[in-house]
Amino acid sequence: MTFQNSNPGKYLFAIAAILLLITSSVQAAQISVQTDRSPVAMDETFQLVFTVDGEPDGQPDFSVLNKDFEVLGSSQSRNISIVNGKSSRTTRFLVTVLPRRAGELRVPPVAFGRDMSPQLIVPVQAAGAGAKNSADAGDQSVFMEVSVDKPKPWVQQQVILTVRIYSRLQWREASLSDPQFRGGEVLMQKLGEDRSYQTRRNGNAWQVIERRYALFPQKSGKLQMDALRLNLRVSSGRKQQRSPFGSFNDPFFDDFFSSRSYRTKVVRSKSLTLDVQPVPPQFSGRHWLVAGDVQLKERWSQAPTALKTGEPVTRTLSIVADGVTLGQLPELDLPPARGLRIYPDEPENKEQVTDKGLRSTSSRKFAIIPTHPGSYTLPAVEIKWWNSQAGREETARLPEVKMSVTGGVVPGVPSTNQPATAPAEIPAAAATQGAGTPAPLKVIAGDKRLSGINLWLAAGNLVLLVLWLTTLVLFWRSRKQRPASDKPEESMPGKAEVDMKKAWSALHEAVKAGNAAATKAALLSLAEGFWPDHAPHSLEAMADRVGSPLAGELLNLSRHLYADESVAWDGIAIESGLKTLRPDPMDRGDTDATALKPLYPQVHG
Repeated sequence: MTFQNSNPGKYLFAIAAILLLITSSVQAAQISVQTDRSPVAMDETFQLVFTVDGEPDGQPDFSVLNKDFEVLGSSQSRNISIVNGKSSRTTRFLVTVLPRRAGELRVPPVAFGRDMSPQLIVPVQAAGAGAKNSADAGDQSVFMEVSVDKPKPWVQQQVILTVRIYSRLQWREASLSDPQFRGGEVLMQKLGEDRSYQTRRNGNAWQVIERRYALFPQKSGKLQMDALRLNLRVSSGRKQQRSPFGSFNDPFFDDFFSSRSYRTKVVRSKSLTLDVQPVPPQFSGRHWLVAGDVQLKERWSQAPTALKTGEPVTRTLSIVADGVTLGQLPELDLPPARGLRIYPDEPENKEQVTDKGLRSTSSRKFAIIPTHPGSYTLPAVEIKWWNSQAGREETARLPEVKMSVTGGVVPGVPSTNQPATAPAEIPAAAATQGAGTPAPLKVIAGDKRLSGINLWLAAGNLVLLVLWLTTLVLFWRSRKQRPASDKPEESMPGKAEVDMKKAWSALHEAVKAGNAAATKAALLSLAEGFWPDHAPHSLEAMADRVGSPLAGELLNLSRHLYADESVAWDGIAIESGLKTLRPDPMDRGDTDATALKPLYPQVHG
């Protein structure tokens, strides 16, 4: 038997036929798209229903819908049926969307891998135009009102924003967007919990939910608040019973086993505009502080007119301000002075919500230890602020305090008289500022007559002084004789020195970049190194410790940051002037290793 070679073309034809047969059995999936209802309104969500007959090539990419729609969520379901031994598979993708505008919106083709859905044109009516087709047909069943108590506030003044939701609908869940602003920075804080009550309008009963915010605009000019958006999940009115206990006629089983359809209803408020006013030119304070009310209070642990040297007394200063945040309050401080040692405690801060908004309170305790006998006058403490209700500048003031100190001189502390000074103003700050103007205290008169008891006290103090000097000499000799290996800390720079290098570098970089805020932060870091025992915590307080022209440049920087951005400041002049600065020995305090440790840690917030 003879075998002949077949034509290779026949084999290729057979292979192609087989491949064609296979691909015909796995043909592209059929995809359709439609809306769950029509027409639709701009303020209501609806569902795009993608139906896939067969197995799609891949998962859908719904990101193409974001141009004209906001995609709120999606879900899918599958159905497999077998008829006459043949199986078919159908997959449904439900995409909940919210139209971004009214008009003829195009649903572009959506890719399911290599498979594509057809495009769809959806007519979207303007907000409210489709109310007759909604569940609240012919009736405005839910709406929002927004209002502010001060449409033309001063910069950094508290503005109360009130949002009220009026509803006659029962909803399953709701969410309200946070206020968003354009045209400037706004500090915002929600005031307490939402309030719920009922009211009547035009003869109809309404359920009201009220929410309040405290706004603090940080820049003058027009400030636009975008419309708020409320998303509600409400019943669409369609309910299908599938209860196996339907014959029981029991509402519990009917509700538990029923299938109720819900939709998302969107309600928008009106937008608002604030006309923020700049700092008034007649304000003479160092820093701008606008409030409804400002009060200064003080409390002493004992009468300041009957003090003894070496025995501590506690003075507590408090500031209470309405319509400001804690960050706007000035830092309470006492000026340093010879004859008194002052050890500040950490401030105790409290913020309350009242019917008028925020009320902020800051209290600080100061342990004062007299070191020399005599009569002293603590200068008055003043804070200039702007009364937002009366529209004028006012001054919160604590009067000067007379102190009378008896007893002997505390050893190791020099006695120096200083003249009286004007009242010290504590500058109020936009952010956490503080530190009052350092003002020396006035020693009115010392007691030149020593009684017999005082003579004994003086003799005792002299003995203590001799013993203290002896101890100091012995300590110095022991350190001098100690091997070098026992003091490794002297072979490397200390932590404070390293921090100063970093602070100098930060100042140089901030000045080079022209960054006013970073320059201020670097200056205050350097101030902690210059005056470690009583560092200033504001540019104004720092200016009081240095001479001109550096003080003027520091004040220009502060005005640029918190009053008027057009005020020019010279960073190079500040940096060069600071390099010639030498801290006052009085401000540095006694740094002797044998000095008495403070009763309270000196912490400046």
